[in-house]
Amino acid sequence: MQLFSEAWAQAYCQKLSESEAYRKAAATWEGSLALAVRQDPAQGLPQGVAVVLDLWHGTCRGVKVVEGEAEADFVIEADLATWQEVLSGGLEPLTALMRGLLELKKGSIAALAPYAQAAQELVRVAREVA
Repeated sequence: MQLFSEAWAQAYCQKLSESEAYRKAAATWEGSLALAVRQDPAQGLPQGVAVVLDLWHGTCRGVKVVEGEAEADFVIEADLATWQEVLSGGLEPLTALMRGLLELKKGSIAALAPYAQAAQELVRVAREVA
């Protein structure tokens, strides 16, 4: 399944809603999260693409794939190669953030800090889909 495709996004949202660990870790999380891929015409992404998740108390209420700028409470952006490395398990997201490979384009680290376990579960579930 191609990363950041409509099929991948739908499968990811469904797996999140089925995950008991995510449900517990994200019990108080409300809002939207976009996982965005920077534009890269060589990779067939002339405008970039993002998966925007509607997250609500440990479930994924919906998901959409958008080209260009993503509107969400939190937007995390990287190039496709970095996302592939994160989702294959070769690179930890926190390390990628600290090294500037993943960029928090919207939202703040302070606002995400209480949801560190939920963020880990988001990545774990994404790795199951990837």
